[in-house]
Amino acid sequence: MVLLAAYNGAEFLSDQIQSIQGQTISNWTLLVRDDGSEDNTRDVLETLAAKDKRIRCVHDTRGCLGAPRNFGELMQIAHSEGADYIFFSDQDDVWVSNKIADQLTCLKEMESRYGQKTPILVYSDLEVVSEQLERIHPSFMGYQGLAHESRDPLRVLLTQNFVTGCATAINRPLLELAAPMPADVIMHDWWLALCAAACGRIEYLPHALVRYRQHGSNQIGAEGFLTMMNPLSDASSRRLGRSGYYVFGSIRHAALLSERVVSRDVPCSVEALWLLKRFAACAEEGRLRRLWTVFQLRLRRQGLFRQLLLYWRLLVSPRGAVTH
Repeated sequence: MVLLAAYNGAEFLSDQIQSIQGQTISNWTLLVRDDGSEDNTRDVLETLAAKDKRIRCVHDTRGCLGAPRNFGELMQIAHSEGADYIFFSDQDDVWVSNKIADQLTCLKEMESRYGQKTPILVYSDLEVVSEQLERIHPSFMGYQGLAHESRDPLRVLLTQNFVTGCATAINRPLLELAAPMPADVIMHDWWLALCAAACGRIEYLPHALVRYRQHGSNQIGAEGFLTMMNPLSDASSRRLGRSGYYVFGSIRHAALLSERVVSRDVPCSVEALWLLKRFAACAEEGRLRRLWTVFQLRLRRQGLFRQLLLYWRLLVSPRGAVTH
């Protein structure tokens, strides 16, 4: 099942859905929820759904929820309908024709290796392209200064996400662990990656399976690593302004996941559960003690700038800042 959260995406929506229709695997269902668009997104969706019975539009009265909650609603439906494999789609990209096939093959190989009950997430690299689909950079991961963490992903994912939602596929056990998605999760892809790192497995496909379109209305978007690190750039200013939100939101993630693991008796290593609980507990610690806790736990972000930004926010924010 493919989940697509739409909002004011009429301009590029047809391109993305056509790329899904052009997949080498055709046995899929596309579940789309419009988040109260003000353009003609709903009309575009209804027209496409009328021509292809594999496309289903979700109609509810929940209103505009924002991207994370929109995907959360779709995850709940996928869970209730018994979906075995879930692929996440943005509304403005273009998928390479073998995306579903490659990721499905990888998911099944991982299940064969680690067991069908193991929560598994597979994600790929992306090609960064312009509004006209002209190449900006061949690798989103390289463009962002990101790298896949194969040895100990949890110690990075606790404070920094490196998994991109629109390049992600998951299996049923991970969906069962992650859903329902808590209301205060920052982004659905970060939550899924954290769940997989703590209680399952993450696999990375280094080739680009998504053409990641950049335009004036991107919800997240891609910015070059040097631009992000430039203290005078708008990108750097935005990141600094929201750094506290992400740092303490990540502590909240740890608390939410540790509570879920314990309450549902989810299989999880002793070390992973201890990391979740210990990181969550630092929310109520003083500044210096909180910083020392993160240092002792060997939690890290990728790159010196990101790491220093983490330490700075831990130092300047007051006790209990995450509890709201």
